[in-house]
Formats: sequence, C-alpha cells, structure tokens
Amino acid sequence: MTFRKTLAITVAAAATSCFAITSPLAAATGTTITYTASGTFASTPVSGSDTLKLAGEPFSVTIVVSSSTKPTQSGKNWDLYTKLKLTGSVHSGLLGYTPVNITSNEASIQQLTDPGKYDLFLLGAPLKVVGLSLTIKANITLPPGTLSSPTLHTFGPITLASGNATLTYSDGTDSTVLAIETGTLAATSSSGSAK
Repeated sequence: MTFRKTLAITVAAAATSCFAITSPLAAATGTTITYTASGTFASTPVSGSDTLKLAGEPFSVTIVVSSSTKPTQSGKNWDLYTKLKLTGSVHSGLLGYTPVNITSNEASIQQLTDPGKYDLFLLGAPLKVVGLSLTIKANITLPPGTLSSPTLHTFGPITLASGNATLTYSDGTDSTVLAIETGTLAATSSSGSAK
C-alpha cells in the first residue's frame, strides 16, 4: 500500500469518525463497532483513597474498532484486543465542573463468555489524568447471553450499576476501586472504515 493511499484512508476515516482506531490489526473496510460506556461513579469508593476525587462524578469513554480486527490473544472462551484508541472524559472533584479529556492509544478490550453462566467485558488503558500517569481497568459483568462469542460484535445497551461494574485506577503504587452507580455500556455498528 502506498503512502498516498494510506494517507487517503486515514483522512477519510478521520472525517467520518472522531474516534477512529489506529490499529495495525484493523481492516481497511467492514463493519465499525463503537463501544460506548457512560455514567456516574458511586459517591463512596469501594477501596483506596480516591486522590483524583472521581467518586460521585460522571464519565464517558468510547472505543471504535473494525469487526474484522483479529484478537491479539485468544483462549477457549476469551479474546483480547490491544492497541486500541480510547477517548472520553471524566470529571474530578479537584477541578470543579471542568471535564478532563482522556485518550489512550494502548487501550485493550477482553471479552469472556461461559454460556449460561457469565459474560465479562474488561477494558484497560494507560493514560494521563491531570498530569498523572495512570492505568485504568474496568470490569463489567454482563447478563449471561449478551456475548454470543468473545469476538467483536454488537450488544446492549447494558445497564451499569454498583453490582456489576467497577473501575480501578492506579498510579503504580496506590489503587482506587470505584463502583459505577449508574450508566450504560453499548456496542453499536455502522458500515464503513475503522482504520
């Protein structure tokens, strides 16, 4: 593929989607799946000191990926997808009403399923928030049957609540676990480029 063709594909993708994925594994065309999670963290942390004061605050994150992206690793009932682009925003009690934009080019999605027993959606990413280097990990238990397989496909919207969704953020030494009080997770599709 020539540099000019690669540049044209990149520009076209940017024009059609604010949150396009730049992944060496993504196919140039196909169904685009948009994973969107938004909601509000519970007002009391599950554990940790919540130094960023995210408890009780709203958040939103988006990952856009081609359905033809191949997993980085796979197991009998799980697939892991890495080097995905995450965008979104969080609010911190340290900054008042001003949202903090977040982005990572190293996000991952792992989907696990055991028919009739559980479905799990795990999201992780290194990112910077208010100048701090952090790692985030979201753990969401989906209703059984939400994922027909661990491959990338649409689902939802799924209601997020303190009983099925948590987010952990860590600076490498200290970790804080926050439950998600209210929110949704959905994976929607559209035709077009995701490269």
